[in-house]
Amino acid sequence: MDDSRAIRRIAAAETRDDTLAIARAFFRGQGFHALSYVRPSHKDPGRAEVESFGFPEAWTALYDEELNRIDPFPALVARAGRPIRFGEISAARPVNADHLLFLERAREHGVTDGFIFPTFGPRQHLAAVGISMVDHPDRIDHADIPIYHSVAQALHLRIDQLEQGDFERPHLAPREVTILHWIARGKSNEEIALILGNKRPTIATHIKRIFAKLDVTDRASAAVQGLKYGIISV
Repeated sequence: MDDSRAIRRIAAAETRDDTLAIARAFFRGQGFHALSYVRPSHKDPGRAEVESFGFPEAWTALYDEELNRIDPFPALVARAGRPIRFGEISAARPVNADHLLFLERAREHGVTDGFIFPTFGPRQHLAAVGISMVDHPDRIDHADIPIYHSVAQALHLRIDQLEQGDFERPHLAPREVTILHWIARGKSNEEIALILGNKRPTIATHIKRIFAKLDVTDRASAAVQGLKYGIISV
């Protein structure tokens, strides 16, 4: 499968599984038999949500159980903003003990050299796509990095687009929207009460409900979520 056909097929994929399967087929055709799709976990900070295919089973189990939190590559590639070859980290300085342990365990389990690509979605969601388990070392030196990065980006873009269908905007009552509007403008509870002709305890109750609906615990985060969901504008 050539790159243009892969990208077109990914763009037209109707499910997440189809999207990943098309990308896997493309990279297998380039000699990379393992693919990983990594995103920061929103439920467990410091941990990544990982989908992986084609890696040794023992490595996958060890990664899920122990090595997920010390995987250096997602953070490195996010900071670099460019594709990174796995072998780069062993030559980089400084390399901390966790990174060395990760690399050592990867080698022990037969994980080959490969690449990881930073990707960006339409809702500013970050992810990383890794390819490894190469069938011949020459594949690394002759890899068409811009093309591979384009396919990886198409993969993440399509998954993010598909997930928008599951995206539910929190429902705020009209009075709650108004209060959130004033929160975003830095007004205190007392000031909002004066503007709206309510009592302070009433405003405090509304704000408590707003926080619960937006799943936040402070005013700044509420304002950010309100802007993100398009509930308010500034």
